[in-house]
Amino acid sequence: MSIPSQKVSSSNKLIYQRLKQAIDLNLRRQIFIAACDDLCLRDCLAARLHTELIAESAGSDPRIDYPRFVSLELDLSEPNPWGSIAAWLTQHPPPQNRGSYSRLPGFQIIGAEHLTRQSASVQWSFLSYLRDIEANLQLCESALLLWVSRPWLSSIEQSAPEFWHWRTGVFEFEGEPTPAKEDFGHFEDFGNSGDLRNLRDSGNFGNQLLISSLSGQSPIPDEQSPISYPPSPAPDSKSVQLADEEPSPISHPPSPAPDSKSVQLADLVLAAASEDLEGENNPSSEENFLPLQTLQYIELLQEHQCCSEALALAYHGLGNYYRDRILGGDVSEQNLTIAIRAIEQVIAYLEVDSNSQQNQPLTEECARLIAQLTQNLTQYAQESNSLPPISDLLNDLGTLYWMLSRDRTNTLNASDPVSSLERSIALYLEGLNRTDAETVPQTRVRLNKNLGIASADLARYQDKTENLQHAVAAYQQALLDLDPAVEPQQYAAAQNNLATAYWNLAQDGEPIVYLKSAIAAYTQALSCYSPEREPLNYAGVQNNLGTACWNLAQHEPSEPLLVRAISAYREALKYRTRELVPAAAAATYNNLGTAYWHLANQFQQKQARTESLQQAITAYEAALDIAGEIDRTKLTFDALAARNNLGLAHYQLATDPDFAANKVAQTSHLEAALQHQLQVCAEWGQYLNDKGLIYGDKLNLQAPANSQAADSRQTALSYIVKTIRAFYSECGLPGQNLALSKVPGDLLPEILRRL
Repeated sequence: MSIPSQKVSSSNKLIYQRLKQAIDLNLRRQIFIAACDDLCLRDCLAARLHTELIAESAGSDPRIDYPRFVSLELDLSEPNPWGSIAAWLTQHPPPQNRGSYSRLPGFQIIGAEHLTRQSASVQWSFLSYLRDIEANLQLCESALLLWVSRPWLSSIEQSAPEFWHWRTGVFEFEGEPTPAKEDFGHFEDFGNSGDLRNLRDSGNFGNQLLISSLSGQSPIPDEQSPISYPPSPAPDSKSVQLADEEPSPISHPPSPAPDSKSVQLADLVLAAASEDLEGENNPSSEENFLPLQTLQYIELLQEHQCCSEALALAYHGLGNYYRDRILGGDVSEQNLTIAIRAIEQVIAYLEVDSNSQQNQPLTEECARLIAQLTQNLTQYAQESNSLPPISDLLNDLGTLYWMLSRDRTNTLNASDPVSSLERSIALYLEGLNRTDAETVPQTRVRLNKNLGIASADLARYQDKTENLQHAVAAYQQALLDLDPAVEPQQYAAAQNNLATAYWNLAQDGEPIVYLKSAIAAYTQALSCYSPEREPLNYAGVQNNLGTACWNLAQHEPSEPLLVRAISAYREALKYRTRELVPAAAAATYNNLGTAYWHLANQFQQKQARTESLQQAITAYEAALDIAGEIDRTKLTFDALAARNNLGLAHYQLATDPDFAANKVAQTSHLEAALQHQLQVCAEWGQYLNDKGLIYGDKLNLQAPANSQAADSRQTALSYIVKTIRAFYSECGLPGQNLALSKVPGDLLPEILRRL
């Protein structure tokens, strides 16, 4: 009955272990496909899988007297896997008293490779039966494993898309195609696998462990395509913090039956786990099975009608797992949605707990399940042993919705983040309503700060002034609970966010009042930020302070305000270096150049004005030099506008009376001005040319972006003409000829008409 031993490759061992671990979870409606062309290897793997699953469950509980895993041969005359499963269940009906120990077993189907010798009608009937999967899902209460060859794997994907859509995982084993074998033997590298035929259809079930399964269907949702998302407005605001966990006493009323939300959450987790198993994220890692193990315990807790606290703890552990993945940088729509649904379940069970008038102690079985849960979820057990206050849970949930509003890969949500922001704000407000005199101040601070951030974000989309005023009120409330001597970093962050809200309010009305408030708040923030401990935060606030001073100087012309802005920008650049944060450094250099330019043109005379223009040129050149080394999408300022300003500064120096005697320096600045102006004009021309709009074409000129580009190109042409005239005025006809020699031929007709 045995066949010669066969060496197993390390990759096949790994795939086998993944397959066994996946089936060993015994979750509901799990459809696995195993592809193996080496039939000898396939038979040994199938036999070994059957034997190991039975061996692991045998003797685990004397109450279990129903098989956990059954192997069936496909009937080639009627290749209906659902019919084979139904026939087996008819011959071996489950016990009448079906509790958690008497679930339907998992099934593995072998023999599909023999269909290649059957007629086309038989082969098509097999595929047709697979397409009827949704009508037969009740037979897949646990797992179904279908063994096929690679050609049949391809046929199923193409001709049975319904079955393919429901697959949980595909496991492809290495091996050369071989003729079909009739016997089943042992496998050297795995140990004695026994006789598979002797295990099939056996009436002696023995003591086999039957793990409960999830309720509801588990289809894998379609993946969403990524789309872009508008960048955050300047100045920057601080990120939202998740709540710290604090223990809370919980009573023990019986839990309700699982609802549609728990089923939907289970579907999401199963889909995520399936992607992890099929992906390259170390699928054999024990950590990847933690969510699936948690789902198992949740269903066991529901079946035993354990207390709401136990279910809340289990869902909290599940939420913590995905929250930690998010904090680790995996901020996907899928992880955010699962974490949101898990915390919503925690809150729902706590509400059931608090509203119930009947408390009952934990049953022995429920206590055992909870202990097993916390023991298996090792790295999250300590967090899951106690639940934080409801206000902290509401804060975490609001923060996750806020993160969802900023998710740039979420096709459905990125186009309309308003609903997520409104939900986030409502949760923060509810969390504040749940606080009382005994609530720790840090909780109120966290909720108010996060409420301010969400309200400021919502102002980008609707009711700008009203939402910004709400943000200001929230930040001010947070500051009342903060002691700058005890928590200087938190205090500085809140002041910075408050100042940013004032700065945004100033853009729409009462600019002087709001900008003065912003400057005061930024100054308060700087008093608590240490450049040695937090150099980048300190530099960011200095940059924002400089911007607020420059803005105020536009409404209340003041040389001291511009000098203060320049001082703030220079202080920021001590820590915002091109090596550490090149994009931020380039933005600050651009701001510095603009401040010097305004200082030169509004308040200074002669030598001081010349020095300020030279400083502006140096700053603009530094900004553009850094911008040329990084991805343009990372820039937070308009590089073409900066180049245009640089050309204008050169032009102003060249036409300054103090340069009249120095023709070499004058010509040098005029040439630099013309070079930058030509480059700006060329880039706008290229943009319009790409759009098919160059030289007066009226195609789509009504579009705002196209109209703005056309206007910018015309402005650049005007500066070019002005500079050429300056060449003629300062250097005569030779100077004009020199300038015209630098103009590209395609621009000469337009330039000459204007001249």
